[in-house]
Amino acid sequence: MKTNKRKGISLTVLVITIIVMIILAGAILLSLNSSNIIDKANEATTKSNISNAKQVVMLANAEYELMSDVEKGEKKLRQYIEDKLVEAGFKENEIDNVIDGQGNLYKRTIVEGVVIPEGFFHVGGTKAEGLVISDNVEDEGQGTTHQTNAENFLKGNQFVWVPVENFSEFVRYDFKSNTTLGGSYREIIPEAGKDREVEKMYASVEKYKGFYVGRYEAGIAEGMTKPTSSNGLALADGSNLPQIKQGIDVWGNIPWGGTTSVKAYDGYQGDDSANGAVKVARSVYPNNLSNTRGVVSHLIYGVQWDAIMRWYKNSGINLKNSETYGNYSDSIGEASTGRGELQKTGHNAAWQKKNIYDLAGNIWEWTMEAYTSLSRVNRGGHYSNGGTLYPVSNRYGTNPSFRWYYRFSCCSLYKVAT
Repeated sequence: MKTNKRKGISLTVLVITIIVMIILAGAILLSLNSSNIIDKANEATTKSNISNAKQVVMLANAEYELMSDVEKGEKKLRQYIEDKLVEAGFKENEIDNVIDGQGNLYKRTIVEGVVIPEGFFHVGGTKAEGLVISDNVEDEGQGTTHQTNAENFLKGNQFVWVPVENFSEFVRYDFKSNTTLGGSYREIIPEAGKDREVEKMYASVEKYKGFYVGRYEAGIAEGMTKPTSSNGLALADGSNLPQIKQGIDVWGNIPWGGTTSVKAYDGYQGDDSANGAVKVARSVYPNNLSNTRGVVSHLIYGVQWDAIMRWYKNSGINLKNSETYGNYSDSIGEASTGRGELQKTGHNAAWQKKNIYDLAGNIWEWTMEAYTSLSRVNRGGHYSNGGTLYPVSNRYGTNPSFRWYYRFSCCSLYKVAT
């Protein structure tokens, strides 16, 4: 009896001890949580995962680049990266994440069926009225007003999605005569069988049903003085990156490129590897491993400009008279504020349609289209022109060595996640 009594006392003590330990453990956890130690530990773990994921993705990119077509087979880069992430121990619900230039993990985003490329964020707007993205996370969800918070402009380079729902309509078009364009007008065409920029652009537009275009005309690089006739050519060597933002001096005194004929590439005069608008446009998100964004940038093609025109026309926007929404000598109504003089990007809230600013007027813009063997095509008109004679749909041929201005298109190419 004495033995059983002792066992009973021991069991009671044990139960009490366990209860006290549970209470103390809870108190300790509450203390740790209140001091953010657990949060900091979780944050450290997340950073470690990000670092590991970045290394896996960078290595996978490099390996894939060195593989032959036979080794790649039908496996796309995206699938190859996913496989490597799984091998590294990442869970299935984590492998749809991608890595930006700063090593941050974020989910691939699709808005109204439109893919937001890696390294970009949805600013605002709809697919019908102009969906805007930025390459700066601070711009996410800020909206599409002319200025953000009345004082601060959006911080990143911005682009607008141009829908091309019917790929059969993705053709160069003369909206004056309402006929498909041909004859002396010619787009750069690659050699048969060669993997060229224009082929990737067409394939991407067909697959994703659209493309991105710069929301503003190209502004000068950060810290750069406005190019002059004496130094404009030297500054257009690809080392100075234009800003696609509001309130920036438009990049002027820039040629399309050189005048040396490159027959193997386009059959028409104009060296696209020489200093100029083509070279600068390609340097922003270049076609190489240094580019961690989900797009490759390039100068806008004539067929892309006409896709924008078709979008405008289908929305009831007048393509034959742009005086109500562009910077011209004869701009009227709200569009007349600041008219007839060269203005910074996005100067007037009325100078836009579909959230794309200054497509009409302000400055002529270089394209990848040629007119005869002597010129490259400019589009959109100039602040000294009239909006009735040189509307947004107008074409004008200029020698590729002349100093002009430009806009560039940022398109969804082969680097977009599949």
